[in-house]
Amino acid sequence: MIIKSFCKAAPQKRVSEDSIVINEKLNVFGVFDGATPLVPFQDENGMNGAYLASNLFKDYFLRLYKSNLTLVEGIVNANRMLSERMDKYKVNQEIHEGLWSTCAAMIKVEEEGKISYAQLGDCMIMAEYQNGTIKALTRDTVKDISYRAKAWREELRKQGVNLPDEEYFQNRTNQLVFNRSLANKEYGYTVANGKEEVVNFIQHGQVTISEIKTLLLITDGLFHPKYSVEETFKKIQTIGLQAYSIELEQYEIRNNLRLDDKSGIMIRFCKEESST
Repeated sequence: MIIKSFCKAAPQKRVSEDSIVINEKLNVFGVFDGATPLVPFQDENGMNGAYLASNLFKDYFLRLYKSNLTLVEGIVNANRMLSERMDKYKVNQEIHEGLWSTCAAMIKVEEEGKISYAQLGDCMIMAEYQNGTIKALTRDTVKDISYRAKAWREELRKQGVNLPDEEYFQNRTNQLVFNRSLANKEYGYTVANGKEEVVNFIQHGQVTISEIKTLLLITDGLFHPKYSVEETFKKIQTIGLQAYSIELEQYEIRNNLRLDDKSGIMIRFCKEESST
């Protein structure tokens, strides 16, 4: 395997709320994207819940994860630890908008010639097959969440639930608070936020190593507004993660777009050549 990685905080941030794990001992690799809590919190080191969530997952898969566990089991364990950490800091876990949470995209190269993968949220895993086909192995569950949230509010009103009118939800903060209540629900989005329901929403599967040429794991900060999944993959493959990130950030600045943390891991699988 040839492994390239990149992780950079957005210019306006002191530290990145993304993190990456490269555990070559257990062949486990992943990117994590912490979601900024809507309820202010800082620990004794001045870190918020997004940083703490993504780095807890990174530390778990770097130091505590055992080789006999599946990725799904590992995510469930790390998610439980996240809940325990919030308890330690007396975070009210009944308030969705205050939960520490992180999206995730992970792979594990198994001994039996398989690659397992697991995903939550809008971190993505893309694969290039030996025949040149490029496709996403995962689905971005955060995409269009605001449209689904609005449709769900309309359904709730039909059921007689008393909700503010839509003008109230034109306020960005009010909209985000409602969106956070849809975490790990059928019509919502997936995320590790300390709640046990996450186990039912982890996207996971396997591919055969022999059919894979390259895998790319990225956080949503590397999504280009003009590129498809395939175009993003090809661009990163051509110029590399760092150059692509710089190019994308310059595009975002020119077009007054939101700047986000940017993280990715690209893994190329090379066939071993037999010696004569």
